[in-house]
Amino acid sequence: MTAEYESMDLYFNAICEFRQLNPVVKGQPLRTNDPGMITIRDALLGFKHVLEQQYKSTDPIECSVQISKGITNLPHILYACILPPGQLVPNGIYTAICFDILGRGALVGCVESKVTAKGLTTVHRKKNARLLDIDVDGASERTQYNNVFVNPKEFYYPLHQDIELDLHIKASLKLAIGFLER
Repeated sequence: MTAEYESMDLYFNAICEFRQLNPVVKGQPLRTNDPGMITIRDALLGFKHVLEQQYKSTDPIECSVQISKGITNLPHILYACILPPGQLVPNGIYTAICFDILGRGALVGCVESKVTAKGLTTVHRKKNARLLDIDVDGASERTQYNNVFVNPKEFYYPLHQDIELDLHIKASLKLAIGFLER
């Protein structure tokens, strides 16, 4: 079976399962060159491929997809971002799918870059040390993403159907493109 016939839920669940087996632990990074990282790399690449097939063209706009990679260490927050033209993960407005630090699911929606805020009105999901059902804050200030979403929606593991996820991604892309056209 090739990726174009596979669904998002297959890769969504694989990424969550990896994180369940390898939760984020501050001070204990996962090395990208470790042979055990092949499964997560493959799952992220498969997820990217499915997203490219489904969301590359949002008429008449061509989008691109970027996934978390890491150079030496696997990033604490695994993500896939669907980027309208001219947008970058560190400087833009786009749609993000950020996976929970414990593998409980993902937070999805239109976001503004954490590095270069764009002045959007975002939802403050995390205040102080409050626990969230889906937590997408990494170990450093630079990787805390809970509060950069305009329209955050939680999707839980296991994801049985990707219909609701697909609808929210489409709505988030439309919202991102709308902000960029202003």
